Amino acid sequence: MNKKILTVSIGSLLLMLPFLTADVKEKRGDDFLRINDNIQNEELHIELKGIKKEFHIERSLIHKYYNEKIAALKEERKNKIKTMKADFAGRRKIIMKKYVGEKPGNSSVKPSYVPPAGKNIPDKKKDSSKDKKKNRKP
Repeated sequence: MNKKILTVSIGSLLLMLPFLTADVKEKRGDDFLRINDNIQNEELHIELKGIKKEFHIERSLIHKYYNEKIAALKEERKNKIKTMKADFAGRRKIIMKKYVGEKPGNSSVKPSYVPPAGKNIPDKKKDSSKDKKKNRKP
């Protein structure tokens, strides 16, 4: 029994070892326009910075444009769903009017206690000790 437990524990440790030692790679920024720090030519370095800045500006404009399009499409989708719901609600009302005699519900369920006709049942919340004394017969 001890050998089995020892074997299972060693096996599980060996299986977990790759997961425990794995390095997590962090997502860095876009290295598409990485500027080498070892560049000696200042004019080249300045132009590379300008190109990088221009790229980020154009990229942000594209993101802004598509975010506006996405917002418009979401609003359009919301409006279409509202009109579709209204249409289906109207169709549902027509069907309910057609089958008005067959209402779904608890009509087949009868109450467990039906008071006899002409007899008042006092409300439990309003029932006080004075009312109980009045209702008693001597």
